[in-house]
Amino acid sequence: MESTIFVPVLYAISFILTLYYVASGKIKFSKIGHYLFIMAISVQAILLIVKDVNYASKSLEVNLFVIALFLSISCYLFIKPSIKNLYSLFVSPVAFILTVPIIFDIGEGNNLLFNNRILISHVLLNLLSHTILFVSIIFSLMFLYQYKNIKNKKINKIGRLPSLDLIEKVNFLLISLSFPLMTIGLVLGFVLSKNQIGSYWFGTVATISVLSWSIYFLLILLRSIYKISGYRISYLSISGFITILAGYIFMYLLDLPSHNFIY
Repeated sequence: MESTIFVPVLYAISFILTLYYVASGKIKFSKIGHYLFIMAISVQAILLIVKDVNYASKSLEVNLFVIALFLSISCYLFIKPSIKNLYSLFVSPVAFILTVPIIFDIGEGNNLLFNNRILISHVLLNLLSHTILFVSIIFSLMFLYQYKNIKNKKINKIGRLPSLDLIEKVNFLLISLSFPLMTIGLVLGFVLSKNQIGSYWFGTVATISVLSWSIYFLLILLRSIYKISGYRISYLSISGFITILAGYIFMYLLDLPSHNFIY
């Protein structure tokens, strides 16, 4: 399935070009990003039609690939009319994350994943919550960028993005939506460790996961009770996501004794 690599690449370039449009104001980059987004959807559909990607297989990667296709089509039909040139800025990163795993599809080995409901729920909930939080990071960075534009009275750049109030509301909504998913995913991780190794496992990755959960819990608490500003929400959101990335780094790159009980 070498051709599948084109899908996440197209989504990634679409995102980068739209991001450059926000920074430069050159509409042609947004248009090119739009065409690449459409091309990515088309390639996905073709791969499924010709069965280069076999939807009938019990593969987590294939299912995420199909979810990305329906998500992209839905966002194009229902979100694009509202935010126009900026839609790819939010949708493309999500589609990229959901389509990248198929490049590394290990095929039959994933059947075990589907046979363990706790494991598949843990993986999917974490993936979904972290993907939503990734979009939240985009909104956080957008808030800080727009805040700087307003503070420096850069009128030509202010008009390219939504208002600070709208960015803040959407950002907090995304965080609020992801938090229950993250909580359930975290709990299922400990339940899974109990089932697999006979005790509740609490290692490096679990510690980092609890830390990231605590940061987002604190963020929601402060926002709900003390009405902290969108400026502080943005920095807390960025800090929380950095801890999530740290967890993935420790899990996959440093070869620490983290999720070994799964295999």
